[in-house]
Order: sequence, then C-alpha cells, then structure tokens
Amino acid sequence: MKLIAPLNTKLNKDKNIPLVLWIWRSYFRTSLIPLLCVEVALIVIYFMSNSISNSENVEALRQLAEGEAKQVSILEAKGISRQLESISQATTFLQIQTGQIMGAEKVLQSDDPARFAYSKDGVFYTNKNNGGSAVFYSGVYAVGESERQKAYRSAGLDPAYIGIKQSNSLIVQVYYNTFDSLNRIYPYIDVLSAYTPKMDIPSFNFYYEADAKHNPKRKVVWTDVYKDPAGQGWMTSAIAPVYIAKKLEGVVGVDVTVDTIVAEVLDLKIPWQGYGLLVSRDGNVIAMPKVGEQDWGKKELTAKKIEGENSHNTLAPAEFNIYTTATISTSMRKLVDSIRKHDTGIMSADLGGKRIVSWSLIPETGWKLIITIPEDKIFHSVQTLSHRLDRFAWLMVFGLLIFYVIFFFVLYRQAKKMSKAVSEPLERIDEMVKAVATGNSLTEVPEFKVSELSRTAQGVMMMGQLLDAASRSRQKMEAKLEERSQQLQSVFDLSPNGLIFTDENAKVVLVNPALCEMTGLKPSEWLLNQDKVIWQKIAQLTANPMAVLPGSEQTFRLELERPRKRVLKCQIMNVNDKEASSAVKLIFFRDITRDDEVDQMKSQFITTAAHELRTPLTSVLGYSELLMKDMIPQAMRESAFEVVINKTKLLINIINEMLDLARIEARNGLDFNITSYLADGLVSATVATYPLALDRNPIIIETLPNLRVNVDDEKFKAVLTNLLDNAYKYSTTGNVKLQIIQDNLNGVVSVGFRVQDSGVGMSDEHRLHAFDRFWRADESGNIPGTGLGLAIVKEVMRVLGGSVEIESALGIGTTVTLWLPHAHERRATTR
Repeated sequence: MKLIAPLNTKLNKDKNIPLVLWIWRSYFRTSLIPLLCVEVALIVIYFMSNSISNSENVEALRQLAEGEAKQVSILEAKGISRQLESISQATTFLQIQTGQIMGAEKVLQSDDPARFAYSKDGVFYTNKNNGGSAVFYSGVYAVGESERQKAYRSAGLDPAYIGIKQSNSLIVQVYYNTFDSLNRIYPYIDVLSAYTPKMDIPSFNFYYEADAKHNPKRKVVWTDVYKDPAGQGWMTSAIAPVYIAKKLEGVVGVDVTVDTIVAEVLDLKIPWQGYGLLVSRDGNVIAMPKVGEQDWGKKELTAKKIEGENSHNTLAPAEFNIYTTATISTSMRKLVDSIRKHDTGIMSADLGGKRIVSWSLIPETGWKLIITIPEDKIFHSVQTLSHRLDRFAWLMVFGLLIFYVIFFFVLYRQAKKMSKAVSEPLERIDEMVKAVATGNSLTEVPEFKVSELSRTAQGVMMMGQLLDAASRSRQKMEAKLEERSQQLQSVFDLSPNGLIFTDENAKVVLVNPALCEMTGLKPSEWLLNQDKVIWQKIAQLTANPMAVLPGSEQTFRLELERPRKRVLKCQIMNVNDKEASSAVKLIFFRDITRDDEVDQMKSQFITTAAHELRTPLTSVLGYSELLMKDMIPQAMRESAFEVVINKTKLLINIINEMLDLARIEARNGLDFNITSYLADGLVSATVATYPLALDRNPIIIETLPNLRVNVDDEKFKAVLTNLLDNAYKYSTTGNVKLQIIQDNLNGVVSVGFRVQDSGVGMSDEHRLHAFDRFWRADESGNIPGTGLGLAIVKEVMRVLGGSVEIESALGIGTTVTLWLPHAHERRATTR
C-alpha cells in the first residue's frame, strides 16, 4: 500500500468532490428533480387537505362531547349534593336535640334498666329490643353508676332518631358516641356481636373528625368513606360535635350507605358509551363500572370486602385510591393531579386510550363526580372516512414506489459501472482497518479523489491512534486494580477477626491468618473443604460438640478449649442476592473473651456492694446491742439512736440506688417511657419539687424556650435532682445554677442541662473516678452519700442516648452538663 500524504495534509478542494454528488449529479439535472418535485407536491397537498378536514371535524365533535360531559357532571353532582344537604340539616337538628337532652338538669326520658346487662369483658349493653335504640358502653373504661345513668338518660334521643331515620331513605342508622365510648344507635342491633368489647370509640374517624382539632367551628362535617364497625358495610357519615358546658361530650352521626348513591352513578346514561366515576375526598373509588376498572387500574370500593376483626382500620386501603397510583403515564398523572387540586374541570388524558374527562365537586362530602368518554367512540365516523381516504393515497404512493423500483433498476446498471471508480480506495481503507485491528500503528494516510473517502481514511488513522492510547490506559488501570486487590488482601489478612468465605457450592475459598491463629489450624486444612467439614473441625476444638450444624444468616456463640480457651461470637451472612442454599457466605468470628471477663467484673461489683452494706450494718448492730443491754449512758442514748437511724437511712439509700443501677443495666431502657418534652418544662418541674433547705440560696435558673428532648420524665428529673443534691452538699455557701444551653456536637444539634456550683471542687484524679461506683470525693465521711449517684446518672444518660460532661477545679467548684439530642415535636396520629 502506498501512503502519499500525512495525517495533517490539507485536502485539495478543487480535485475532490463528494461521492454522492459525483454519482448522481447528471441524473438529477436531467429528469429526477422535476419528476420528484411534481409527484411529491401532489401527494403532500392531498394528505394536507385530508388532514385539515379531519382535524376540523374532530375539533367540532370534541367541543360537543366536552360540553355534554361537563353538563352531565355538574347536574348529577348537584343532584347528589341536594340529597346530602337534607341529611346535613337532619344532623344539625340531632346535634341541638342531643345537647339539650344530655345537658338538661332533669331527665326527660329514662331507659328501662331491665334490658341492660354487663358482659364478662365489662361492656354495659342492651340485650332486649324495645323498638328503640341499642346501647353499647365499651369496656375500655369502668362503667359505674354515673355512666349507667347517662346511658338511661340517652333514651330521650329515641324519638328524634326514629323521625330522622324515617325522613330519608338514604339514612341507614343514627347514633350518638361519647368521649368515654358510649354508643347509642338506631335501629336496634346486636351490639355484642357487632363491636369489640374494648372498642375505643374516640379513636375512630367518625368521632375524631368532629373534635375541636379537626372541627373547630363545631359544624356538621362529612367523613370519608369507611367500613362501618357495626357491620353495615361501606358508608359515609354526617357527624357533629355535642358540647356541654364547653366540653366535648360526644358526637352525633347519621350514616348513609354508599350503595344507593353508587347505583345512581352507575345508571347514568352518558352518550358515546361514556360512564360515571365517583371518588371520595381522598381519592378512594366509591362507584365505578367494570369498563372503568381497566381505564383507571382500580376497583370499586364496595367490590372488595376487608376481612378481619373490627379495629381502627376502617378506612379504605390504598388499592382503591386513584391518587396513590404509582406506575401511571405522565398524562394520567396530570389528570389525577388536576382532579385532586381543582373542584371542577375538564381535560383530555390517556387512560389506556384517549379519554375526555370532566369532573365536579359535591361540596357536602368533598366527593367528586367524574364523567369519562372514550374519544375513539366520538370520532369513529370521522376516523373511518379519513382512513378510507388515506388508503387511497397510500395506493398512489405504492404505485409510485413500483415505478421507481423499475427506474432505479436501470440506474443501478449504470451506477455499477461507476462503482469501480471507488472500489480501489475502499480496498485501501479496508487494509488500513485491518492494520489497526492487528495493533500496527499508521503513520500516513492516503489521499483519494472523493473527499468522503479521504475523511474516512483520516478517521481510520485517528481511530488507530485512539485505540493505541486506550490500550495503554487499560494496562495502567489493570495495574491499579491489581494494586487495589493486593491492598484488600492485606486488609483481609491483617483483620483481627477471623473470616471465612465460601462459594456457591459451600466450599471454603478464603480464610485469613486471624482465624488460623484462633483455631491453630493451617490454611490448607480449611481451603476447598465443604462448610459441613469446617464446622466438624471447629466442633473438635470446643468442650461441648455442636448437636446441629449452623445454617445461613444466624449468630451464635462458640467456646473453644483448644488451642487455648477462647469465647468466639460467630456470625454467618449471605453476601449476594441468591437463595440461602446457594449463596456466597461470609463467616465472621470475633473474640469476645474480654466481654466475658467484663461479666466476671460484675460479680466483683456485688462483692464490693456487700462490703459497703456491711459497714453501716456493723454500726447499726453494735449500737443496737449496746442500747438493748443498757450499756450507753442516758445522756448519750439520743446520739446513739441518731447514729442507728442515719446508718439505717444510708443502708436504704445504698440498696435503692443499687437496685436502680441494676435495673437500668438489666433492662437497658425497656422500662423507660420515652416521650418528647420541653426542656424548660422538665427543669421547672424538677425545681418545683426539690426540697431546698431554708438556710440555702434558691436555685438560679436560666432556660431557653422551644427546645425539646426525648426522655423518661421521671427518671430524668431524678437525674437532675441527684446533680442538685451533689451541688448543695459540696458547696455549703454560694449559689447553685441550673442552665439550659444549646450546642452542635459532632454535627448534631444538642440540648445541655448544666448544673454549676461554687463548692470545694475536685482534683483531676478525683474527677477521673467521679463515675466509679461507691467512690466518693469526700474521704472524711462528713458529707453523707452512697457513691452511686453519678454512676446512675451516667447509666440513665446512656440509655437515653445522651452523654455527661464534668468539669471541676479545687476550691472553685464543679460543673456537670447533661447532653441530649434536640428532638423535633412529634404530633400524635390517629386512624
């Protein structure tokens, strides 16, 4: 191959012409251009006219369909609204009647006590139907005499119940629920079989949605669709609060099953095979025909029965909610967002096909009536005509294609002769590509008559250079990966914990030196053995052989006797996503011998505690024997009794604090009732109950507002009290200051409770032992104490996730700071 020009040679534009232009210039000048222009223009004009006509027809039909859909949604929504408005008025009447009857000084009408009974679960209920209401007083609270009288008094509501029930065919039942879970409901039902014995009525949505938080205006509100605990199926309720002496005594309600409303929606006669859809304020599907289930990917709420015991789970699950659909198209997401945000509207959307969707709000309940019309039904006739015209046009195009096939066949024979003019350059370019493929470098690029071929040759030259550079880069990366692999191997080998890797066939493929040192076995005794074999080898090193070989994903303890006594924590983990039986596993061994030694240190603590208890007991016993034998003079007897009493109190304090410390360590916070509290409230509550001596200055308090912490309030106030005791005991004069501060500790916003005194203080050596058990800075014994207070403080803060800081200097005083993470206010949620 002859290379006649370098890579950067400037091409001669006068000699080189584009390949396409070179072959086709003569043909385009003579016949192709005029012929193609005329034929293409005719075809374009035909398609444009057909498209314009079709678009105008479609737009006219669209406007007609949108107007029809909008009119239907508005009128039908108003019809449903009028029905619900009458029920709201009935509920308002019931609210007024209930307040007057239940708040009156005299009992207007009393129920028959003979038809009431107690169940074994403490429920006070009616077991006879006298034609009026049924009563259910939940066993969640004790039902005493006052509660029974309230149940009897509520019989005065029955006339109103009966009248309201008979006034409207949509009403299913009328009821009154109180804050202490009294339920009076009409018509009569078997309440024991309908309700759970410990049902907490205020926790249901048909109660709490009318309380002061959710309904501050105290008007009639409508609940979302829910499953009735009394077994009446899916319904909605008009509810209103009843206040007596400014206290929320209960909630009255009128239940309406959605079946009647659903039937009206499903029977709507909508043109173009459209259908109606009714959703709740939260998007739950209340009414939907079968054809709509495929469009919206949801089912009608009443089409599924939620099984299980009556509970707070009375609201519709997410599978019936059009607002919570996760995997939908962008068009459908825009439609759902518009329905949720706007009371009325109309738009086009793709619901498995183009649809015109119109919706209107039913203001009483927040429901929305949605009218859906398939566009293909609207435009069927127009589209049919358009398709016929299109077919005719494509037949014309097909005829032209046949003509050009014949025409180009003739041209092909002529072009074949001309192709020889470019074959040689292409063969030379092919040789260049082969040279690049075999790794040979190119130093020159040939120059061809056709400019595209010359540029292609230059591209091949550049490709060869880039591939050569990429090859060198790959070699460098492979070297880096090898170095990284060696580093990871070093980490694996230097790990102080024993590690074993097994492959998919449960064979050992890696083992580190730490495990060999723990077990005394060589790497060759581990590698390529099945996991059953390695567990048998480990079992031979233990005092008690394993009865069952370990499986996957578990943690257990091993006690080795050989090569020396050790206690190992063994953990088996799957490190890939395969089934447990064929997973790659990592077996982790950690030496916890030291942890066991710590447990033994606990025994030493018990011995020390016994010594601390024995010392005051000796004094109590000695003085008691002397007093009993009358061996102490009368003048000293009072002093001896004082010693006995003080030592007895010291014993009680030691025992109580030992029990507190042991309980905290054993339970590790399981008995802590941790809740969010305001920091300044905790300080105020502690100082208010602190027994300050009359001759001491009051506590100086400095707080910051609106800071919250998560604590067990009783235990945390005891910790603050302990710190205040130490501050006053070790500072006979001066002030004690209690501050709330705020700081950022390790990137976490933290709240500090700082107790500062100006007392005797501690040396650095004493400060290091401040949290040791039974250690006291006052070695003279003049200041009372057990030496366990700060140890308890440290354990409580550990359980609460906080920390303790202590600063002290002899003769200056001591400052102790309790740090806790700042907790944002958590709102209680009800369902």
